[in-house]
Amino acid sequence: MNNTCPANKDYSNITFIESECSDGMCCFTCVIPPNNGHISFLKSFWRNGTGAFCVKLLVMSEGCKNELYDSCKFLDFIISQNSENSNLRMNLRCSIYKSRPKPCMEYPDRAGGSYHKISGPCIYNEYTASGIYKQLVYKRDWQAFFAIRDQSGVIQNIFPDKDAALARELLLKVKDVHPALISEGTKESEYILIPIQKQADNILYTSEQHQPITTIEKAYNRWEEKIQKNLQHHYKHEWEAMLKNAIEMEERDASQRRDEDTARNIKC
Repeated sequence: MNNTCPANKDYSNITFIESECSDGMCCFTCVIPPNNGHISFLKSFWRNGTGAFCVKLLVMSEGCKNELYDSCKFLDFIISQNSENSNLRMNLRCSIYKSRPKPCMEYPDRAGGSYHKISGPCIYNEYTASGIYKQLVYKRDWQAFFAIRDQSGVIQNIFPDKDAALARELLLKVKDVHPALISEGTKESEYILIPIQKQADNILYTSEQHQPITTIEKAYNRWEEKIQKNLQHHYKHEWEAMLKNAIEMEERDASQRRDEDTARNIKC
């Protein structure tokens, strides 16, 4: 993937709108099979969402091949400008939300083409988890982007309140947003990449079971089956020692941060 970054940046901001499913990552990965099979005959009755076929999820991590995911065809991907400041806001919502298929309606507890029970945290919760967690459970840390096809018609579709050229200009002024060439099979296509923020405090969690990952120990106690399977795959007979070491390291880091905060408060 070739990246080209504009020289002049205003470094404004882009955030999620606070609403159900507003991060939208499950509409690329956790819920939908590649053929959109979860929606069966419904796909013939409703319009495509604004994100269909033109907005993808790009996952990158050092030493690993880039992963590119298509969105559900009903995903609405809308960007607007905050009237109070220059910041942009993203709203990712299902365009058939009230009539969405049962696997989507009961996500994150059950999902997928075969409507199976999810034995671990949802993708957004794992993305917002600490690097220690991801290095332990996946042996990698990763960065995720929304990849928008860099075409005026696409940009106009997802940014309906602005002229396409102006909307593109506003997007490229946002910190870390940049154009890139992404390989799709045998060809390269032009996209605009928007880093997905790890702002767990703005996302609504609709399941008691699938809460944000705060510590490795709590995550393991909640999703033992999935995490243990990953650990055994990566570390074989040493998985228990690796888990114990990671928990102890995380606890030491947390204790050090608490001590630093206490010292800072006393000094003030």
